[in-house]
Amino acid sequence: MVENFELNPFEIKAEISNILTKLADVKDFESYEIHYRTLDSQSDKSIIVKLLFKEINTEQKNPDLIKFLLARYCPKQELVERLWNIIKNNMSSNNAKIFALDLLRDIDTNWSYDECDQYLENPNELVNSDTKKILDNAIINPEVQIDFLDFLNSLPDNDKIVLLNSLADDYSNDELANMLVPVFLSAPNSEIGKKALEILGSSKSQLAYHALSNALEFASDSLKPAIKKNLSILKLSGIREDNSHEFYKNLLKDSSPYKFCITYPDGHGNQAVIISRIKKSGKIQFVAIVIDDYKGIRDCFGFNEISKFECNAIIERFYRGQRALELEPGVLKSILIYAEKLSAQKIPYEYVCWKNLLADIEPTSLALNYSPEKLSSKEFEDILKSDFTDYWFLNSTYSDEYEEFLKELANICPEKYDKFIDENVEKVFFNDEFKIWHERIMHTAVLKHFAGDYKTAKNLCSLYNDKNLVREFFKNILRKSIYEYYFAKNEKEKVRTIEKMWVK
Repeated sequence: MVENFELNPFEIKAEISNILTKLADVKDFESYEIHYRTLDSQSDKSIIVKLLFKEINTEQKNPDLIKFLLARYCPKQELVERLWNIIKNNMSSNNAKIFALDLLRDIDTNWSYDECDQYLENPNELVNSDTKKILDNAIINPEVQIDFLDFLNSLPDNDKIVLLNSLADDYSNDELANMLVPVFLSAPNSEIGKKALEILGSSKSQLAYHALSNALEFASDSLKPAIKKNLSILKLSGIREDNSHEFYKNLLKDSSPYKFCITYPDGHGNQAVIISRIKKSGKIQFVAIVIDDYKGIRDCFGFNEISKFECNAIIERFYRGQRALELEPGVLKSILIYAEKLSAQKIPYEYVCWKNLLADIEPTSLALNYSPEKLSSKEFEDILKSDFTDYWFLNSTYSDEYEEFLKELANICPEKYDKFIDENVEKVFFNDEFKIWHERIMHTAVLKHFAGDYKTAKNLCSLYNDKNLVREFFKNILRKSIYEYYFAKNEKEKVRTIEKMWVK
């Protein structure tokens, strides 16, 4: 029996990917009911349906399984309507139309091949009079923008270039730049990214000027000359000032910040961030972002218009079992800006689109002014027992160094664990790893400070500045990691022995 609990959008996305991988070579999908139980248990199937429709614009490694899942989770009338929308949409790829036609044939007895055939076109001829409306809507609705980018990514590389050239021939200014900025920023060193850069230079858009100016900060040395060249072209066309801030503020004038939340980093540095805005109509714009302190922005998912009830329900599911801190918008914007810098050459285009909801928010300085002091034994113990340390341990596949540590640990009796940890702490927390975990301590101090827990923030700053105590702190992380390792393996006798040694 599968436990009935609600998944957040990222977990649903992962579950769908898992099913598509596990059943890659399967034909008789009805015989594998056990694999669908987690999705079946979700009370709200709309997110499942939304993500499955996004799969239509991917390479479709298992199209028959996607069809099976769509028929399973999407009500028939809604499914028929959405499939016809794909077939009739001039921005749908030929592959997507064929997919929709095949599924429609299976579920709708009223379909007509002759009627469908008139909509099947070559992807190179997709840009027509409807495109202008799509580009305009994409400026105010990130979901429309992302749908276009999903479609673009579904095309072969040559067709991507053809589509961008077609857009450049027919459009310019902000509506064109709004589409191409995420293409460039998400893959600046790719051929499609370089083509987007070239078109942005000729777009006469303030949005392009803003994006290229900021891109200079993280771009590779080989790309900087091309960015500077296209900035010069923009300046020659009359775009000499970055007015994008006012442009986006004007778009956001009918909404205001709603809920801004973040979790503490876990043992892998992962944090779940939520930003949301409430419109005058009462509807919510909602964005969920996953970041870590290794590679920055990892994933992003959003809705342009949901109810307060839906927003609160998703937040509850998203943070299931974890403590979420509700912080000022400016603090979260600063944290996300730092994460963007870590992402450098690879930022998800979904994030590039949704981040504009922060355009009217001024970043808050994250610098702390606590004077470090020598921590007492009790203050250090309090840190070790703090809520943020609940997930600060390494899993068995954390790193090659930790896997080797565990192999050697297997040959050591528990009474010598402390000595073994002391001898190997620098091997597991080698130089680069040490720096990341060290900064994680300061980052947590920042979170504690802006959450109003000034005492813990001050103590963390003192810990951060005490190398000997930091080493002791890392030794404690290894102790917890060993305990969790044997607990996961269900080695009860070993767990009891460890508890007698270390659990107070």
